[in-house]
Amino acid sequence: MANWNISKEDNEIPIDPNFEDIQTLFLSGKISKMYQLVKRSPTKVAKLLGINYEAYHNKLSNPEKFTIFHINIMAYAFRIDPNIIHDVIQIEIQDKVKAKVKDFGEHK
Repeated sequence: MANWNISKEDNEIPIDPNFEDIQTLFLSGKISKMYQLVKRSPTKVAKLLGINYEAYHNKLSNPEKFTIFHINIMAYAFRIDPNIIHDVIQIEIQDKVKAKVKDFGEHK
């Protein structure tokens, strides 16, 4: 897990029960696409990220739009390594990345 500087006070704050469910899904490898989170407390996660529901839904459909900051906020709240979320996104957008690079190479 990423080395978060978690204070004693942070450790005393219980994980939100809704986020515990998300944590379990990520840690068990059951999340293979970010859109699978669409029915997992979406309003609460959107609020956590400081965005509205529509923007969150858009990011779930287009996970490359999540910022590193968003990934880290979710990871901290879900108490998981941010690399777990990043890995899901990376695999999910791999074809888009390849297409973008290919398109760039064709238009030099």
